[in-house]
Amino acid sequence: MINQIGWLAKDKCGENILKRNMLKRKWLQVGVPLLAAGILTLGVVPFAGASGTALTTGQANKVSMGYISKVKPNASLHALLPASIKAKGFITIGAQLLASPYAYLSPTQKPMGFEVNLGYAIGKVLGVKIKWVQFPQWNAIIPAVQTGRVNMSLAYMNDTALREQMISFVDYLASGIVIIVGAGNPENIVGPSGLCGKNVSVMAASVQEVYLLSLNATGGVCASNPTKEVIAQGEAQQTINLKTGRADAWLDNNLSGGYAAASLGVYEVPYAVIEPGPYGIGFAKNSQPLMKAVHGAMIRLMAGGTTSVYKKIFTAWGVASAAILKPTINGCATTKLYTGC
Repeated sequence: MINQIGWLAKDKCGENILKRNMLKRKWLQVGVPLLAAGILTLGVVPFAGASGTALTTGQANKVSMGYISKVKPNASLHALLPASIKAKGFITIGAQLLASPYAYLSPTQKPMGFEVNLGYAIGKVLGVKIKWVQFPQWNAIIPAVQTGRVNMSLAYMNDTALREQMISFVDYLASGIVIIVGAGNPENIVGPSGLCGKNVSVMAASVQEVYLLSLNATGGVCASNPTKEVIAQGEAQQTINLKTGRADAWLDNNLSGGYAAASLGVYEVPYAVIEPGPYGIGFAKNSQPLMKAVHGAMIRLMAGGTTSVYKKIFTAWGVASAAILKPTINGCATTKLYTGC
């Protein structure tokens, strides 16, 4: 999973590690998440039904859409929508649709995943349809939100302090970094120090890359025996890097890592989740009416706790451990829950 511009790590000389590394590569890529302390647990196995019975992706989507079909539109929240959205009758959402169980395309090119279901639920509350706009490159998503090419983003994106300077967020879950290794853990990696001297796969400009580089920085646990960075362009390449021996480990977020461990024959190191932080739905700074409407929709979808539509969708997809209690606006700045901001 990749992470959008903005998780900045500095060495003791104050140099921005991410900026330094990106200048070498001459490009930036964006994209994914982290965890609120005490909210997430390790070892998430996706697609667990309310009864504990494992669900296929199709079943998880079908169950979730069943919950969404019962959601009633709210006239007061619909009234908050900008006139342009009311006139066209739909909200455009920028996404990448490449990462299970968040948002991805089925073999028939149908958007699926718990974020997709959440987007449809928001549309149902607001009385409008949802149109997904695919962005193969993550670095296009925030500019698309800023310029109005899309109305908002819902794209496994961390709410970070720097991003809050560019766009606004309604936070909807929390997650953290985990270490993924090959089946049987052949290198016997049990925590961050075990990455020293190893080849570690990360997504370019991701939270995971920033964290990896911080291990090598002055004072980092791998400063005397640096990790070797192996850049990946997508989840599939992360898997290939590990299974072909090009990488000894990869860094991922908790939910994708749990999915990979459950479905791809790899292993999630049972170490405390690293660098907690929130995910947010993104809005342009001049889109406050839409943000307020979506925030209100999220409040309604989360009402009822464990019986809420929000929690039922997350449970169907096996990601209930990432659920938060309320949708916070710009939670990185406004709450003290997250150490990864």
